[in-house]
Amino acid sequence: MIKLLLGGSPCTHWSIAQTKNRETKAEGIGWELFLNYVIAKEKFQPDYFLYENNWSASKEIKAQIQVELDCKLMRINSSLVSAQSRDRFYVFNWDIEQPKDRQIHLSDILESGCDVICNEKSYCLTAPYGKASLRDTLRKSRNTMVSMPVRVGTIENAAKNQTQNDSQPYRVYAPYGKSVTLCGQGGGVGAKTGLYAAPVESKENGTKIYTVTDGKVDISGKLYPIHLADGQYVIRKLTPIECERLQTMPDNYTAGVSNAQRYKCLGNGWTAEVIIHILNGALKDVSRDEKIVVLSMYDGIATGRYCLDKMGFKNVEYHAYEIDKYAIAVAMSNYPDIIQHGDAFDIRKEDWRL
Repeated sequence: MIKLLLGGSPCTHWSIAQTKNRETKAEGIGWELFLNYVIAKEKFQPDYFLYENNWSASKEIKAQIQVELDCKLMRINSSLVSAQSRDRFYVFNWDIEQPKDRQIHLSDILESGCDVICNEKSYCLTAPYGKASLRDTLRKSRNTMVSMPVRVGTIENAAKNQTQNDSQPYRVYAPYGKSVTLCGQGGGVGAKTGLYAAPVESKENGTKIYTVTDGKVDISGKLYPIHLADGQYVIRKLTPIECERLQTMPDNYTAGVSNAQRYKCLGNGWTAEVIIHILNGALKDVSRDEKIVVLSMYDGIATGRYCLDKMGFKNVEYHAYEIDKYAIAVAMSNYPDIIQHGDAFDIRKEDWRL
């Protein structure tokens, strides 16, 4: 039997995207959420443990996490194994190398066909983005070995302060780069998934279509230079299935809840192929019939359970701590054998045991 502890405490309080009351020291509610994982590690005594969080957490917090878990953290961008730029750190008690770059781009995971165009709201482009050249973007990608989102424009918007209308919800990206990081707590328009110039074959139901010819786009009768191949494009956010693909999860894995909750669950989740790559470092030589007892803190949509399933493990006893009812609904719809335990703070009870 192998005991495995998984977890990624909610990063809302630590992320650089938190514009108000962001926690930068090893204290506060964000730190208390992390300490639940530490307590679980002490009580569960796992053979292997894996912890994940947002790279944008402060240096002080990341340094103290290494002290508490007595392991060095490893920075991995999901863009190496997916079409999403998602910068995270992982702490685990074995050694691995960085994943190899699979060269997956947004165009590789976009849904095709009229249904996508008809069912998704499209947006009006106001101007292309001219602050950085395509050559600079690609040169940066070669140097870091990680492709990044390629910005191409901004949409019309009703921002009260028009000097701030260039913020994330209104930015438009090319389909040949990576997506921006999915965000479970984001607002409307493109805040959760980003907005993208998705190629289309024909105009449907009055959808606004932009034509690019010789590196120029026609916006209201005026031509502007833009970093897009010749063709027709619609500006839209990503679909839930596309977001599942960004997280390297199966199509319709989250289909049991509303689209709004699908976006949230996926934005708060893990990139499965990163987790599989890390776990393989510890479990690659383990028999697939070996019993694996998992304790998952802040389990979300049970990505950890999916990863073990995809890796071929057939004898998994999976214990989950999660309180979001929609995430639990997704997890149970895919793996009804998961044992749900509720609030992660219950791990602090003196009589706790599985």
